[in-house]
Formats: sequence, structure tokens, C-alpha cells
Amino acid sequence: MGKSADMLRHATPFLLGVAATLVCLTFYRSKIIIGGHERSLEAFALINATQVNSTNIACEKKEVASFDDRLISRKEVVNQTTVQNATPVEEEPFPGLLPLLKRVATNDKTVIMTSVNEAWATPNSLLDIFLEGFRIGEGIQHLLDHLIVVTLDPNAWNLCTAVHPHCYPLTVDGKNFTSEKVFMSGDYIDLVWSKVKLQRRILELGYNFLFTDVDILWMRNPLKHITVYADLTASSDEFLGDPDDINNYPNTGLIYVKSTQKTIEMMNYWIDARNRYPPNHEQTIFNFIKADLAGNLTVKIQYIDTSYCGGFCNHGNDLNKICTMHANCCVGLQAKLHDLKQIIEDWKFYTALPIEEKRKGLFTWRVPGLYCMH
Repeated sequence: MGKSADMLRHATPFLLGVAATLVCLTFYRSKIIIGGHERSLEAFALINATQVNSTNIACEKKEVASFDDRLISRKEVVNQTTVQNATPVEEEPFPGLLPLLKRVATNDKTVIMTSVNEAWATPNSLLDIFLEGFRIGEGIQHLLDHLIVVTLDPNAWNLCTAVHPHCYPLTVDGKNFTSEKVFMSGDYIDLVWSKVKLQRRILELGYNFLFTDVDILWMRNPLKHITVYADLTASSDEFLGDPDDINNYPNTGLIYVKSTQKTIEMMNYWIDARNRYPPNHEQTIFNFIKADLAGNLTVKIQYIDTSYCGGFCNHGNDLNKICTMHANCCVGLQAKLHDLKQIIEDWKFYTALPIEEKRKGLFTWRVPGLYCMH
């Protein structure tokens, strides 16, 4: 009995396998009627698979075509949008200016700037005297770190870089500013207007500037006499006693401008005014339009007392007050050099005096000197 049961248990899987095979063969060879003809399920499955594959291929082709169409359409939209939104990239009119401003500016984004050509930058000329003023002045040598010397020709650039670390080459197409430029000559006028355009760009880049002519001797810091109230502060050829008096006669050889949208518009107005008042340099035209700037553009203009920032035209005699001295009202490079060197001698003599003697205010200087008398 046990042996028979064991044989039956081993035979059962075999019998089940045979039965399944017979069922599959019977099903596979069965006939079906399709379109009035007998077809085997095998053939029917082949036909059906072919039809499905054909349908899938057609769908895939359609989908690919649709995707390609969408891709082309997208490219066209992108291209059209690019063309519509594309704006020509303007070249920086003053290459390398912004990195220099970042290096040189004070914490409040202010730079001091002057300009020289070859004649003014040669050894023992105006640039050497100008730099010496910072070294012998009272507590102003550190301001050299914030000074940009704008050079107007290649030779001036070479001379500048030999004596100062922050030089900027300004080129004006078709102009040669190498030699001395006589006051009010055609080249002189072009030179001063090129500086105004550079100053405008400095404001556009978000920096304030204090421009000083290179024939101004610095002895103390004039920024102490520039208020945050004013948009523009200028020295004076004629100071009437009130820094807010619009009738003061400006001297733009020493001028401070803070960067605002208003002052940028002011610079545009100033530059455009050149065509209305030809031929004139920027200082004369500024005097013509200063009332418009204060009235129409609401620019706050102040002037510095000549007791602090004087010139050969108009100056104080108290060396305890003076910050800068401008060799204006003096024509000719050699005349300026002679009298500026004389001022340096007087300043050195004054600074060597005992404090008690300085306080008396009895010592004055020889300004203007023999060569620049007017």
C-alpha cells in the first residue's frame, strides 16, 4: 500500500504535464473564421501582431513628426525672441576705468583726480610739484592712495607710471596733447572737455570725484570744506562771502561732484551747452549755465572761500587756513613752475616755525611771484 502511494505521488506531475501539453496543442491548432475564411489562431495572432506593430509605428512616426514640429516651432520662437530682445553691446567708452576706481576709491566711493600731458609730466615739471605738495602737506600724504592721474598721451603715461601707481590713459581720437597747451587755444579747449566727459562717466559708474588741476599745490585737505549738503562744490576765482551765493565766480580747476542721477543730468547739460557757447572752455560755460543748473535741475551748488582754496587770482594770506593754492591767472608753463616752487619754499619755511609763531599768523607768502604777477 505504501509503495503504490509513493509511485502515484511521483507520477502525478508527469501526468499533469502531459495533459497541459495536449490542451495547448489542441488550442493552437483550433480553427477560427475570419472574413469568411478559416484561420488558425497562430495565423490570427501573427496578423494581429502585424496590425498592432503597424499601428504603433504609424503612431510613433506621427509622434516624432509632432515632436520635430514642436522643436522647430520652439526654435523659431526662441530665435524671434532673441532677435527682438537683442540689444547691441556697447563698448565701454573708457576701458579699464571701473577696475581702477574700485582700487583707488575711498570707503565712501570718492576719488581724487588730476590730468597731465607729457609737458606737465616730465621730471621737475607740474606733476612732480603736485605730488610733492601731498608729501610736505599737513596729514595729506595718504590721499595719494586715492589719486588717479589721467594721462593725455603715451609719453605722459610712461612718465606717470614711473612716479605714481594709479595712472589712467585717456585718448582722444585725432588729438595730440603731448606739448604744452596754451590757455584758450583750440587744443586746450578740447583737452578740458575731454576731462568733463571722463568725469561724467565716473559719476555714471557710481563714484564721486574731486578733480584738481595739476597746477594746484595741496597743503591741507580741502575735503574738510566740502559739505554733504551740496551736489557740486567748486573753488572760486571771486568769492563774495556766502558759499551759497550763485553769483560767486567759479573755478572748476578744483571741483567736487557726488554721484547722483541729478548730477549726471547736470553733466549732460553742461556738455551739451558747449555747442551753444562756442568756442569756450568748460569753466566759462559753467558760469553761463550755473543759474539753470540750480533752478531747472535743482542742483545744490556751493563755493569754497578763497581763504581756504585760493589762487593767484584771489587768495588769502593766512597760512594757518590755506588748503590749496592754484597757479591760475598765470600764462605759461615756466611761469607757473617758478612761482609754484616759490610757494613750496614759503610753505616749508612756515611749517618749520614754532607753533607759537604760526599762531600769530604774521608770516605770509610771496603770491603771486615775480613771474605770475597780474
